[in-house]
Amino acid sequence: MKKYIVLLLFLLSFSLSIHAASINVRILTTKVIKSFIFSPIIGTYDVYGDGVLLANSEVPGIFQMTIDNDSIILKTFEKTIGKYVTLKMISKQTDGTFKIKSVAPEGKVRTYEDNLSVSLVADKKQFMLVNKVEIEKYIGGVVESESGTRASLEYYKLQSILCRTYLLAHITRHTPEGFQVCDDVHCQAYLSRTTDADVKKGVAETKGLVVVDNDLNLITAAFHSNCGGQTVASQDVWSMSTSYLKSVKDTFCIHKTHAKWKRNIPLEDWRAYLQLKHKYPVDDSLKLNDATSFSQPNGRSIYFIDNELKIPLKTIRADFQLKSTYFSIDQQGESIYFTGRGYGHGVGLCQEGAMHMAEMKKSYKEILNFYYQNVHLVDLSALSYFMQE
Repeated sequence: MKKYIVLLLFLLSFSLSIHAASINVRILTTKVIKSFIFSPIIGTYDVYGDGVLLANSEVPGIFQMTIDNDSIILKTFEKTIGKYVTLKMISKQTDGTFKIKSVAPEGKVRTYEDNLSVSLVADKKQFMLVNKVEIEKYIGGVVESESGTRASLEYYKLQSILCRTYLLAHITRHTPEGFQVCDDVHCQAYLSRTTDADVKKGVAETKGLVVVDNDLNLITAAFHSNCGGQTVASQDVWSMSTSYLKSVKDTFCIHKTHAKWKRNIPLEDWRAYLQLKHKYPVDDSLKLNDATSFSQPNGRSIYFIDNELKIPLKTIRADFQLKSTYFSIDQQGESIYFTGRGYGHGVGLCQEGAMHMAEMKKSYKEILNFYYQNVHLVDLSALSYFMQE
């Protein structure tokens, strides 16, 4: 009974998000957009300037927006329509789809679903573009952006659940800025809508499913490209201990695309780095020998040469932009060679390992429980039942 009450409270805590069914996502966040083109590709759109209906996309269908001091100039190829503080492109159909192309700076065409809000950021020097999109459509776009279109349906089911869980756990991350999540890896990559049939099916067949821990809290649904044969416990990367993000031996990813990598740097650069940043005694020949012949034979380590200095491997990875912390070091002449395994932080789901497990006909639940311990699936669609009681 106690667990039932806790579950009810958990579901109710997300009632507003689920009931609203849409999410406000800032798009093109990695670019300073000063001019762009908007064009519907499915359905028609009403265009509102400062809350007033201006035109619909049937006459005409392509708009360009540029910045003029603290205003937005809206124009077509034929004429300037006017200046506004905010613009909204509202789909008149449930399948409304539009494309955006950044003009300044030049960018690729991206496609999105549902609606678009246009305003300026606080300094008035760039656009803030916010896609108001149904949550499940957004999840589809994230799944494709994060994992591509070459995986199996079973994998897409799992990735959909994890992306949905991550969204709901961070749904207010950017609320003070006027949107809820961004489209970059700071939240989750969301580069466009999905058109892949299996991705759409994976999202639809897991609609409303999220992952919780034993206390019925949404988990940190971490994932990465390839763990190199062993995942990493959360506390070893983020100083955050959890009951479910533990280190797991993974043989499913070791022959995949991102399982191995190499990198070399000049020996002098390595010596200078250790001495200047970490006060490592490189003038000591024995110490220098240790620093140029490092390995991790018994699984992943946390520190480089585990002594009183305790140099975190994650710091070396970040400073040299290495693919992972799972590497060995050898000196060859006047060069240092990094020989590494895996790609990414190594915490949680190993995507290439999970894809291989799915190819081996493992179910998404089996894969989930392999990479995350002591977790449970919760169907948030049950919320409507609880609310009626």
